[in-house]
Amino acid sequence: MLAYSITSQSVESLVKKYKRGLVNSMLEYLILDIAEREDVCGYDVITKVCEDFRVLLSPGQVYPVIDTLASQGIVSKEKDGRRALLRLTPLGHVLLKAWREEFGLMQLRLNSNPPPLGSAR
Repeated sequence: MLAYSITSQSVESLVKKYKRGLVNSMLEYLILDIAEREDVCGYDVITKVCEDFRVLLSPGQVYPVIDTLASQGIVSKEKDGRRALLRLTPLGHVLLKAWREEFGLMQLRLNSNPPPLGSAR
């Protein structure tokens, strides 16, 4: 068994890594949530995610997801000069509501009293 020294730097590094993974895995949800609150384009999504979560996404991560959401009828894109503003479709609103309910249930489960460390399951 490898000995691993836990330092604040190693914990911060792991938290940063997993936070990035969490943002990437929830990117569709984040785009819908942001687009529901205000008219945004892809660049605005990148900026908002960076401000809220301190994770810098690349356009190559965000725009393909937006295109997929649009092709599935979850968002619409409306041209505004050079920008394409995102709007939730009725399907997008229903999906966002369902996701929020599921995430709420997950949060309840994650916040429930965990077993003490070292206890057998």
